[in-house]
Order: sequence, then C-alpha cells, then structure tokens
Amino acid sequence: MTETMLLSLILLPAAGGCLEFLLGRPNPNKGSAGLWAVAAAAASLVLAIALTVQVAAGEKPSFPWMHLRADALGAIVALLTSFLGLVGLAYARRHLNAEVAAGRARAEWLPGLFGCSALFMGAAHWAALSDHLIVLYIAVEATTLATILPVAFYRRRTSWEATYKYLLLNTIGLTAGLLGLAILYAAAEPTLGTGALSLSALAAAGPQLPPLAAGLAGVLLICGFGTKAGLMPMHAWLPDAYQESPGGFVALFAGVGTKIALLALARVLPPLMGAAPVLQVLLLAIAAVTMLLGIAAAFGQDDLRRMLGYSSVSQMGYIAMALAAGGAAGYTAGGYHMVSHGLIKALLFLCVAEVYQATGTARISELRGKPLPRYTGPIFLLASLGLGGVPPMPAFWSKFQVFTATASAGFTWAAVVAVLTSLLTITTLVRAGARVFLLRPGHEGEETVHDEATIRGDAPAHDMAAAAAMGPQGAAQATAFPWLLGLVVLVLFVTGVLPGWMTEFLGTAAQLLTAKGV
Repeated sequence: MTETMLLSLILLPAAGGCLEFLLGRPNPNKGSAGLWAVAAAAASLVLAIALTVQVAAGEKPSFPWMHLRADALGAIVALLTSFLGLVGLAYARRHLNAEVAAGRARAEWLPGLFGCSALFMGAAHWAALSDHLIVLYIAVEATTLATILPVAFYRRRTSWEATYKYLLLNTIGLTAGLLGLAILYAAAEPTLGTGALSLSALAAAGPQLPPLAAGLAGVLLICGFGTKAGLMPMHAWLPDAYQESPGGFVALFAGVGTKIALLALARVLPPLMGAAPVLQVLLLAIAAVTMLLGIAAAFGQDDLRRMLGYSSVSQMGYIAMALAAGGAAGYTAGGYHMVSHGLIKALLFLCVAEVYQATGTARISELRGKPLPRYTGPIFLLASLGLGGVPPMPAFWSKFQVFTATASAGFTWAAVVAVLTSLLTITTLVRAGARVFLLRPGHEGEETVHDEATIRGDAPAHDMAAAAAMGPQGAAQATAFPWLLGLVVLVLFVTGVLPGWMTEFLGTAAQLLTAKGV
C-alpha cells in the first residue's frame, strides 16, 4: 500500500498531463482544458495528506526498487506542491478561459499549458521523494523541462526572451550540478560502494570524504542548484519568467519551482559541508548577497509581477542561509521557510492575477485609481506583512528560526543581514500595495496622464489590449470564486499558528539529513 502511494504521487499527475495532451489538443474549443490536470492535483493532494499523516505517525514509507523514500521534508514538499497545483491550476483555468474569450490566447494553447503543469507536479513529487543521486538530478531536470512551455505560453517576444534565458541559464547551471554529483559519487564510492548513490547513505559519509573533492563538488552543486533556485548572481532568469507566465500557473511555479532545487541541495550538502567547512562560508555569503540585492532590485520595480520575482530571489537567500547554518536547527528552519514562502508567494501572485484580469495591467503606475476587486487589497497587504515576518504568519516563525540557527552557528553578521532584509521586505511590498490599493489620484489630470501613457504606447501592447477587452466587466468577473484565495489564507494561518508541530515534524527529517554530516 505504501509503495503504491509513493508511486501514485508521481504517476497520477503525469497521467493527468498526458491526458491533457491526448484528449485536449484534438478538441481545444470544448472548454474542458485543465480538468484532467485539476483532477490529478486533487487526487495527489489526498495522497500527500495521507503520506504526511503516515510520516507524522513515525512510519518510514519507502519503495527501494524505485529508489523512493518519504521523510518529513519530502512529504511536506509533496503536500505543498499538490495544494498549490490544485489552487493554481483552478485559477489558471478560469483566467485563461477569459483570456481566450478576449482573444489574447488561443484555445489550442491550453492543453499544452495544463499538461506541462501536471507533469511539473509529478516531477516535483519525484524529486521530493527520491533517494537516489542520479534519479534526484533527473527529477529536478524534469521540473525545468516541464515549465518551458508555460513560460512561453503567450508567444510574444518577451515570452520567448524569458524562455530562452530560463532554458539557457538553467541548462548551464544544472550541467554544473551534474558534474558536482559525479564528483560526490566518485569521492564516496571507495567507502560506500554502490551505496554512494543512496542519499540516505551519503548523509553519514561526510567525515570520510576527501576534503578537496568534497569542496569541488560542493561549489559545483551550489552553482548548479543555486541557478535553478534563483540565487545571485545566477538569478537573471527568474523575474522574467515570473512576469511572463500565466497568473494561475505562476502561483505553482513560484511556490514550488525554486524550492525543488533547494531541497536537492539540502539532500547532498550536509556530507560535503562536513568534509569541507569552507562551503558553509561560501553559501552564507551567497545567501546574504542574494537577500540584500534581491530586495533592493524589487524596490525599484514598477511591475508587480517583476517585483514579486525579485522578492522571491531575496527570500531564497533565507533558505540558503538556513542550509548554510547547518545542523538540525538550520535544516528545520530551511524546510519551514520553504512552506511559508511557498504559500505566501502563491497568494501574492494570485492577487496580482486577479488585478491583471480586472484591469489588463500589473504596472503600479497604471493601477493607481483603477477599480479593483475589493478583496485583493486586504489580502495582498496581509500577505506582504506576512512575508516580511509579521506574526502570526508562518514566515515569522520560519525567519525567526533562520535568525537563531544562523546566530547559534556563530555567524551573527549573517543573522543581522537577514533581519535587515525582513524590514526591507515589509517596506517594499507594503509600499507597493499601498500605492496600488490604498492611494487614489489627487486630481483628474493625474489619472488622465496614466490614460494618455497607455494611448501613446508606453504600456506594452498586450496590456493595452487587455485593458480594452476587460474593462469593468473584468473586475466583476474577478470577484468570482474568492473562496480559493480564502482557502490559501486559511492554510497560511494554520501553518502559522502551529509552529511547534511544523518544527517537530520537519526536525525528524533534519536529524536524518545531518546524521554524522555536519
């Protein structure tokens, strides 16, 4: 039964994706695109909940023949992926049907988007549950390949540019990651034999690895998986990809995509840091630079989607810093922040998708004074405060754990950088939210300037077309199904008011990850 559950978490979304391609493409105008993907996400969510309950009860589900093993970190990432897949794709289905009706997308594009989205969920589950060095790499690579078509969905020049940058940088990065994994295996094979391919066996091999080989492997893996995670200076693809992806899909993409790379890094980093402590300082420095420069870049953005993209770059620095701090406390904090950031950032992107659907633009300078769905403002500002670390949101607890784990490891300067970044995050996101949702034009002429800017062509052509097509009807339509946003808010508060359970649950995985490693 356990083996079937682990395998089904991978195969069910994959089957849903294949059915989207097979059944959707011959009849793209039936309006059924996305149903198979949403159904697969719902079934996966049920399985992920059952798996999490098993792991919380102390069981250790595994499928050795398929190199699958579920620990607390893998189970919680699978649960996060399934939940955001269900919510994000349900939103994408509604929004993209409106895009097709308005003539900004074609019905024949939808099966490809939903098919790839379901395949992405299956690949993410595969990476989360993998217990094999090469299988882990293949699964991470599969998540990259599955998101190429969704990033290019709108087929405009900026979409192709974002896709090219995403594919090029991630290919280079993951190639470096593959070389790092090869060196790690070569260094561990004399001691562990064929067990050097097992992630659970590698966790205890740190003191036995040659320091030079471990250091080289670690640098390559930090560069490789760090590129896919959006760590600086390998982050350039991320804001473009988030800006160009469809609204509902990007909630899944931003909530999970970068976390898969950091989960992979969490699996392989402990033994390497045990053999080559210099990797700890290297990753801490990269994390600190990523935090500060990411949020500084976000502050200057006029597009909400791009601002949230740079904010995600900054937040990945927190997870990387927690992994660099090491020990059970560091890995627990990193896992907790994966969950808290994934939920909050998905909520923010869903709010922006509602705003874009209602107005045809995500530019802060153009949104001031426009009629917006009334519930988006409070939710956006609530999520902005939560991402900055205001209680009782889960990011308060996960960031506090990052601060304490980093300071306890002897890196007080890094903890100070993390605290400063939290203050800058609140300032950046609340400032943007206030400009969009709270402030109104002081006089009629100011509003006319915005309209003239659109007429002159200062706004992108697709934004102008969207504004003309949606109008007030878009705002009315965007008020439908707010319960999906409410569901994300509810889950967000649950993860925030149960920090003890989350810490204890993820701590079991952290103990395994750091066993004799760091």
